[in-house]
Amino acid sequence: MPRIPDMAALLGLMPGWASLLIVCIVIAYCACVFGVAFGKMGRSPYWGLAFTLPFVGTVLLWAFGLGRWPQQGGNIDMESGL
Repeated sequence: MPRIPDMAALLGLMPGWASLLIVCIVIAYCACVFGVAFGKMGRSPYWGLAFTLPFVGTVLLWAFGLGRWPQQGGNIDMESGL
């Protein structure tokens, strides 16, 4: 498995447009994955775009994980184990 400095050097050897394309694809993929996850949580999928900003994703994960969940209110029988 190649080391991280070797992979970073590989990005430096590529043309500028190719390395920019790779970075854009990775950012778009992460935004889509988090958008689907937020959609399944009952929130707007557009919250996935906030994960493109540094450190905002970590704060949002804590806020949404410890906050009130929209789909939590329903069935009491499921929660009591009956």
